[in-house]
Amino acid sequence: MTKELALEILNETIIYNWDFYLIVLLISIVSSYIVSLLKGSGKEKGKYLAIESSLKTIEKQVALTTKTSESIKTTIEHDSWRKKELEVLKREKLEEYFLHISSLNNALNSEMIDKLFGSKTDYDPHCFDKANMIQSLYLPELLVEHHEVSKAVQNFTSWVADGLFLIAEQSSKGVQNPKPTREFMQKQPALLKALIEPISNALQKSKKVAQAINT
Repeated sequence: MTKELALEILNETIIYNWDFYLIVLLISIVSSYIVSLLKGSGKEKGKYLAIESSLKTIEKQVALTTKTSESIKTTIEHDSWRKKELEVLKREKLEEYFLHISSLNNALNSEMIDKLFGSKTDYDPHCFDKANMIQSLYLPELLVEHHEVSKAVQNFTSWVADGLFLIAEQSSKGVQNPKPTREFMQKQPALLKALIEPISNALQKSKKVAQAINT
């Protein structure tokens, strides 16, 4: 078209076809305008799609953040509830331990009288075993103090076992109504005294643990 227009200008024939070229020119202008509109529309549509995509991304992030927050809240509430339950359980076990340790000296002495002299007394033969179990399972804070109590208890029960051996030996020799010798019984006061300090330390530590729980 451009080549033909140039030839006609050279040949001076454009004067006779001016209406045709005017129409062509108008069509070109309108076409360019329509193309520019389409390009603008495409850009606006692209912007809209980009905004829509961003909004969807933000929506997903908000949903994820909300879900995470709810999960954290649930975890915190569960941990708080569990901590309270453990504190209640620990307080109960601490009270039981305190009672068993407080009764330990009398329980051991009563057990000795029962086994070595056959005198029936009211005592809990499993007093220390219960205290030992409670400490092992629920009260790690009392490990050191309880260990010292355990050593004193072991010394005392070993002494009682030696007394039973002496009684059995007397029985084997035909001794009627065998009993521990005076020499053997002279060890009792020292063994009972050896129980006092570790028991006292365990009770004092129990009080400190209870204060920590109640604070």
